[in-house]
Amino acid sequence: MDQRRDFNAWLRGFIAIALGLTVPTMVSGRAVLQGLAAAALIATLILAARDRGIFARAGEAIRTRVGLIVLIAFGCMAISIPGSLDPLRSLDAWARTLAYMGGCVLFWSFMDRTPTTSRLVHLTFIAGMFIGSGIIILAQMGFFLPLQILRSDWLRISINWAHQAPKAYAAAAACGLPFLVWAAWHHRDKWRWIALVTITFIIIIIFNAGNKSALAGILAALLMVSLAIAVRRRGKWLIAWAGWTVVITAAVLTMVYRMPDVTPSSAAWRWMPTHLVDSHRQQIWHFTLSKIAEKPWTGHGINVIERVQGAHEKPPGVDAEYLPSHPHNWALEILGETGVIGFLAVAVALGWYLLRHARRYKISGSTTELAQIGLVCVFWGSSLFNFSIWSSWWLITFFLLAAMTSAIGSKAPEIAPHSSRHPL
Repeated sequence: MDQRRDFNAWLRGFIAIALGLTVPTMVSGRAVLQGLAAAALIATLILAARDRGIFARAGEAIRTRVGLIVLIAFGCMAISIPGSLDPLRSLDAWARTLAYMGGCVLFWSFMDRTPTTSRLVHLTFIAGMFIGSGIIILAQMGFFLPLQILRSDWLRISINWAHQAPKAYAAAAACGLPFLVWAAWHHRDKWRWIALVTITFIIIIIFNAGNKSALAGILAALLMVSLAIAVRRRGKWLIAWAGWTVVITAAVLTMVYRMPDVTPSSAAWRWMPTHLVDSHRQQIWHFTLSKIAEKPWTGHGINVIERVQGAHEKPPGVDAEYLPSHPHNWALEILGETGVIGFLAVAVALGWYLLRHARRYKISGSTTELAQIGLVCVFWGSSLFNFSIWSSWWLITFFLLAAMTSAIGSKAPEIAPHSSRHPL
């Protein structure tokens, strides 16, 4: 019996550290992040086989109203698979996305059952983001060795590379900002200062990398979180929010305009400045919209939009393909691949999830709900401009951070009675 307990305790510690380090290891690359998440999932399944309560809690989460709405959305998206340009590839993207979500529900259940382990996950995440972001900042200052060791790259890394290459890390780190802000708000010891320094590092990295999509996500989070606060407090707060909206939007747009368009192609729309949305991205969106019109209801199939006719042709006088890989916009990607049926189902599920946390915040005033709102806005806001929504590392980042935030547990005094909140 003692050996069984010792093994379970060791397994919990391993899972907690692995989960906490998963997103920070993006500094080493996408493969490391995905590999660590896979290791954590295998260990969680082993532990769940020994502690059936983990499966039971995960099952409860899936059976909630939001859980069922999410499953319905997946069912609606699956309608596009039989008519896909590549049914097997579409089925693969659909199934692994569902698996990622299910795995992170298990992670939430694991953390929710053991508050002390949940705390270890959170502190490991804060420390990991501090170290990873600090290593990138050091490289941007000319000290390359730590980043070279982490990436096993001894040739390419330079000051210019350290500024431009970490765009994917900057995007993942931006998604972690709501949790880091929560941590800085609630901790009263060294972890508050570590979180604050990490937030500063991340903002510097985002700006140095010229990551406009991350800034868009942060802007969306600032506006929605402040709106939730204003709605709860009402009165003059709503008037103040209107003024705040103008100020913060102007500030972010000013920063974006300082990041020039580096793609040598012509704009697709005269009304959209290329400093706001680069010209190649405009060309991609314009082309994708034309293909959505060809199969508006069920789309061309999940994760195959780049295979439509004409995708790899180049506009006249432009050295770039119309659609080299994906639309760089989750709404256009889902519309083009699953049609109106799939898109509306996803939009309803996403809206329900967001409004659920907004309603909970209005009732309880819990900062945990604000962190969830911020995470949703950063991820989906930035996804309007960046990676494919089917990218494994990107989805894992969102689902895992949602699970971590839901499992904050009793650390925050105002949410101690509500530790059973589900991530769905």
